[in-house]
Amino acid sequence: MLFDRLENQLAPTNRKYLIQSIFQGKFCQQMVCNECGKAKNRAEDFYNLSLEVKGKKSIEESLQDMIKSDEISDYKCDGCQKRVTIQKRTLISETPNVLIVHLKRIAFNFETFNNDKINSFLEFPNVLNLKNYSYHSVMKKEGRMKSKNNEDEAEKVVEENEEKKPVEEEEENYEPIEDDCWEYKLVGCNVHSGSAQAGHYWSYINTERQPPQDEMDEAWLETENDPW
Repeated sequence: MLFDRLENQLAPTNRKYLIQSIFQGKFCQQMVCNECGKAKNRAEDFYNLSLEVKGKKSIEESLQDMIKSDEISDYKCDGCQKRVTIQKRTLISETPNVLIVHLKRIAFNFETFNNDKINSFLEFPNVLNLKNYSYHSVMKKEGRMKSKNNEDEAEKVVEENEEKKPVEEEEENYEPIEDDCWEYKLVGCNVHSGSAQAGHYWSYINTERQPPQDEMDEAWLETENDPW
């Protein structure tokens, strides 16, 4: 709600992209055919990573669950022209300058038809690396990334084809640029005490943050030694 109101106020100014430049990242919503292996990619903006808490022990486990595939059956594949089962998943393609992680501690209970508060312990690190959950990392691990020769050949075909692709087709063939920034240092944490219906919030904040002296400055990553 805060971001929406800020964006509305900033829209007529020369700072209209301020929120996006700080907090916006991109997901790659991907569908992969089990028969022919054809993958469809679609870009989707996000302002926070919303992660499951229920049944999870750590943020890394929640992130692994986020990129896990869901099966969709009886889907008409454009590649093999068959009714097939496809894998649908969410991968991270672009990272924001400031990452907000939202933990799903309020869950709807279908037995009582009320919201429940999940109070189980979830471990999170002082330094979070998202690379293992990124589009390029996962695709390389699965051997799905195009080789340089294939990329050059594809570019040549596109250049020779004078017809412009429909917007929908371009969106489905979204190919993320490989990002080189995946590490985040913890600088703040919101805490909630109470139930799903009522309670109190407070924050722990890293109050004095100095930029690293150089890229190899490991002391900068030791956020537990900073004043909070």
